[in-house]
Amino acid sequence: MNDYYLKAADATALYDVLEAAGVVTEGDQGWHVTDAHAYALDVIGTIYKPTGRVLQTDDGEVPEMKPLDGFHANLRVINVSDFDVDKIAEILLEPPANPVRGWA
Repeated sequence: MNDYYLKAADATALYDVLEAAGVVTEGDQGWHVTDAHAYALDVIGTIYKPTGRVLQTDDGEVPEMKPLDGFHANLRVINVSDFDVDKIAEILLEPPANPVRGWA
């Protein structure tokens, strides 16, 4: 089992690469993982990080958040000995020290 952290410019770019790699396919109701026994895909989308500033709202103080560039997802490849990681190289990130979201 291997976990990959992915970042593309937007959702279209992410799904284009994953489709070319054989991980997802587009159907009548949107994108689907091609083989649920081989792949798990966690689409995160935009990640927000606190700026350090605090905003006053009607509900009290809340941290100001800033979006990070890109569209993010996590991919878990399960028992796929022939998976070619080079096919996702253009959207592959180094594993973050403190991931925003991980696998349970």
